Amino acid sequence: MQRNRGFTLIELMIVVAVVAILAAVAIPAYNQYVARSKLTEAFSGLSAMSVAAQQYYQDNRTYLASGGSATTCPVATPNAKDYGFTCSNVSATTFLFTATPANGFVGPTYTIDQNGEKTTSNPPPGWTMPNPNTCWARDQSGDC
Repeated sequence: MQRNRGFTLIELMIVVAVVAILAAVAIPAYNQYVARSKLTEAFSGLSAMSVAAQQYYQDNRTYLASGGSATTCPVATPNAKDYGFTCSNVSATTFLFTATPANGFVGPTYTIDQNGEKTTSNPPPGWTMPNPNTCWARDQSGDC
């Protein structure tokens, strides 16, 4: 008597259906995880710029870079893959640092000023803004 080995078509179809269901749940969750991991680049860059600017102010009693204008950063901007960093509103006593998504990354824009006040703007579709907007949103729900 010869015994057949292998899987039936029904068994294979069930396995494919289970894998499809798992992928439908796992892929969006993974994409959200990857997006959240890219936000840390903005947080660490802006925080480092703010600390460096405060140190610069302590040494020079101004945020203005020597010969600088309102858009000249008194500190170096970080090199980052998914965010670009800019300076604006730079005066003797003020600055505004901004992290804007770059290189095709779709994420929120973050700012920090001389008082350490943080804001979130331009959220991607599906994101909720923090209320009040006095922090950096760390996920789609607007949690800080």
